[in-house]
Amino acid sequence: MEERIPRRRLLDKFVKFAAALTTAILSVPPLVMLVVPAFRREQTPWLRVGPISDFRPNEPKAVTLTYQRRDGWVIRTVRTTVYVVVMGEGKVKVLSNICTHANCAVRWEKSKQAFFCPCHDGYFAIDGSVKSGPPTRPLDEFLHKVEGGFLFVRLG
Repeated sequence: MEERIPRRRLLDKFVKFAAALTTAILSVPPLVMLVVPAFRREQTPWLRVGPISDFRPNEPKAVTLTYQRRDGWVIRTVRTTVYVVVMGEGKVKVLSNICTHANCAVRWEKSKQAFFCPCHDGYFAIDGSVKSGPPTRPLDEFLHKVEGGFLFVRLG
């Protein structure tokens, strides 16, 4: 009779171990599905700005873009404004409308031929370079391309 008690304990421990191992193995996929999206961030897509013919040389034009951005489980509709500038020789620049000094929105002042930041009287030239004021670096420029006569931009 003494032999049956250790066998029962051994069988009991084996069953508990097998149940714990099965639970651990079966819980990995759901945990991965819950945790991984929180650390995944999608790359910003190419956004269609419009026909390149809509933009005149040396006349910055503000364009508001709207797109969906996914951060983990959260999908947000993001609106941002960029300035499209067609420089001489057909070179295109897509500039941020956010001042690099204090994160204020800049606007194009046609009379001064410069972007103006009202927060601290910062001025940027048409190419985004600093003209005067406290900003120490130029306006951010976004990656862009022209395909089939349309301008596309990648933000972020």
